Amino acid sequence: MAYQKTSSLIIQSAKDDSGIILTEEQISKLKTAAGVALAVIAAGGVISLSVLAPNLLAALGSLHKQLKGGRKRTAKDKAREASRVVYYLKRNGYINMEPDEKGWKIRLSNLGKKKLIDLNIESLIVPRQRQWNGKWWQVAADIPTEHYRNMADLLRDKLKAMHFYSLQRSLWYYPYDPRREVEFASQFYGISHFVTVMEISRLDKDDEEMLVRYFKSLKII
Repeated sequence: MAYQKTSSLIIQSAKDDSGIILTEEQISKLKTAAGVALAVIAAGGVISLSVLAPNLLAALGSLHKQLKGGRKRTAKDKAREASRVVYYLKRNGYINMEPDEKGWKIRLSNLGKKKLIDLNIESLIVPRQRQWNGKWWQVAADIPTEHYRNMADLLRDKLKAMHFYSLQRSLWYYPYDPRREVEFASQFYGISHFVTVMEISRLDKDDEEMLVRYFKSLKII
């Protein structure tokens, strides 16, 4: 589908009001317009252009608001950006577009699904809670490095990037429930059967003081 045709279809479809699919937090994690578009399409499964357009425009508006800066963008500017994003995804094989009696149906290709998973692992964070309950979550990653050294290193780097604190080489700590995120990362690296996550209510006093200082310094608690 040519860019000009995509642009006109987006502008026409953007007049519909279908509500936004992604949350502000999800949008902030994705960081790029292409990532946001892939997530919107994935959330809809098989999504019509008339549903995609208003949701994509709203999500891109939220993304730009979070990034801040730049000139004020008109409705036409936003529609053109959405058009460029959809055209980019189609041209690079991340989405499939099929005509139907109501317009166009869009779905992620296998390449698009892989791209979204890669984006998700890159932007993975543990959501904060309004108030910390004073307990800790422990990640025990007892990974045999003889056969899984690279994967063990990747998981360790990911936990560091997510601001987990290691009291021992295979034990990591965080103040909020990280089960979903740790499970996603460990499955992505193919080592989930070596990783255990549990909530603990008591730690050595010195260790706990160290954790509190660390997470307060990052304003996580």
